[in-house]
Amino acid sequence: DTVGLRVAFDTNTPVSLNSYELYQTSAPQWHWDLSEKFNAGLGYEAAIGALAGEGDVAGYLHFGLNLELAHEELPVALVLQSGPSLYSTDSFGDFDLGGNIQFTSSIGLNWKMCEGWAVEYRYQHTSNAGLEAENPGLEMHAFALSHSF
Repeated sequence: DTVGLRVAFDTNTPVSLNSYELYQTSAPQWHWDLSEKFNAGLGYEAAIGALAGEGDVAGYLHFGLNLELAHEELPVALVLQSGPSLYSTDSFGDFDLGGNIQFTSSIGLNWKMCEGWAVEYRYQHTSNAGLEAENPGLEMHAFALSHSF
C-alpha cells in the first residue's frame, strides 16, 4: 500500500485552480503477467483534497481504480486511473465546474526513485460526464510524492 501527497495545476480554465490532496493506493488486488517480464495490476485509490481558486475552496473525496502497467526491470510504470469524485462546491469565481458529482480520469508515470519512495506525474481530466448542462471539464497537471509500506 502507498500513501502520498499530490499537487495539481489547471491547464485550461479561465481562472487559476490548484488542487491539493492526500491519497492512498492499494497494492494490486488483481495481477496479470502479460509476458515474462511485463505485468499489469489493478488496485484502487482513495483521496481527500481541496480544489482552490478565485478565493473559493471546495473540499472533495475521490475513489477510483488504478491500472498499472510495468516492466520488472524498469523503475517507471504507466498508471491509468478513473473514478467518481464528490465536491463540496462547484463554483470558483465566474467558473462553474457543473455540479458536485464529477468523474476524474488520468494517465501518468510513476517512478520508484528508491526503496519505498516514488514520484509521479499525471495528466488528469475531470468532468461531470454530461450529468449537468454546464460541463466545461477541468484539465490538470498533477505531481505526487508517495511512500510504500
